[in-house]
Amino acid sequence: MLRNILAAIVGYIAMAAVQFALFSLLWLTVGPSRAFEPGSWEVSGGWVLVQVVLGLVGAYIGGQVCAWVAHDARGATILIGLVIVLGVVNALIAPEMAAGPRPDDVSMMEATAGARQPVWYLWLNPVIGAVGVWFGTRRLRARSGKAR
Repeated sequence: MLRNILAAIVGYIAMAAVQFALFSLLWLTVGPSRAFEPGSWEVSGGWVLVQVVLGLVGAYIGGQVCAWVAHDARGATILIGLVIVLGVVNALIAPEMAAGPRPDDVSMMEATAGARQPVWYLWLNPVIGAVGVWFGTRRLRARSGKAR
């Protein structure tokens, strides 16, 4: 059981690291003008769409890492539960709103702190993570005889 818990933690860390790298590259590619609505801290529709895709990719890779480390399919279950619980907690916590209009040139850290995500996306995010992890751990679940 300890190995499954460790697998879930390592998978979550891998997922966070991959998403940080992917979102950093995306930010460097598109910048604030295409990540946000003009003069606003509201993220653009295109950014939200790419967030869904990158979230799935990161969760899939985190699931793969979990499957590599885990003893059996319970590692996948623990990681999926962790993703859902932390995602729901994140959706419930009211984000701090950035004051005033968004400057034209903001750093990635300022953007991360000030961005306003659509509420529906905050609630969809745990589902995206769980689905990505589920697909990423498919090999583990098959090996354990639990694939459906």
